[in-house]
Amino acid sequence: MEGTNTDKTMKKTLILLLTLMPVLVHAQEDAKPWKYQMRFGWGGYPVTESVGYTWSWCDCGPRDVNLQDIYWDNEGPLYTTGAISAEFAWLYKDWFTFALTTAANITWQNSFDAVTGLRSGTQTGGMLYIVPECRFNWVRCDLVKMYSSVGIGGLIGKDMDNDMAILPVFQVNPVGIEIGRKVFGFCEIGIGMMYTGAMAGVGFRF
Repeated sequence: MEGTNTDKTMKKTLILLLTLMPVLVHAQEDAKPWKYQMRFGWGGYPVTESVGYTWSWCDCGPRDVNLQDIYWDNEGPLYTTGAISAEFAWLYKDWFTFALTTAANITWQNSFDAVTGLRSGTQTGGMLYIVPECRFNWVRCDLVKMYSSVGIGGLIGKDMDNDMAILPVFQVNPVGIEIGRKVFGFCEIGIGMMYTGAMAGVGFRF
């Protein structure tokens, strides 16, 4: 009798486990070991200085020409630190991530005397970008994720003419890749005012 009762108990336990197995497997698939992530990146060319963000009316018609116009200082090449970014992201779904990206860049340009060729000064400018982004993960493997993202935000800063600028920012990253689990590296291609070109960096999930 004891053996029969034991067999019945084992059978009931086995049936219960088999019944619960789909639920357990589904829960395991839906479980997300990471809810958030931080990323730090560098790269890309901030196009804000190139496209310009101050406008003035056209100065049309004849005007007097003086020696100052003729011997105006020559400008050297434009230098930039590139976009240096920090991001906090919420891993809302396997296929969707919401991120808040902040980035900064500093630009500078030397000017040279038209007569002597000596450096006569340096113009500097700096921009701070704050851009919320929606990221769509279209490849989701254990070690590799590939995604596309779009973001709309704003910038504030000072251009090289010492004028304040507050403007909207639009950023599109057609393709990006993350490789790793808790600690990972990433690289993405982007087009926008925050940066154009490639950006790479590291991140961690928690």
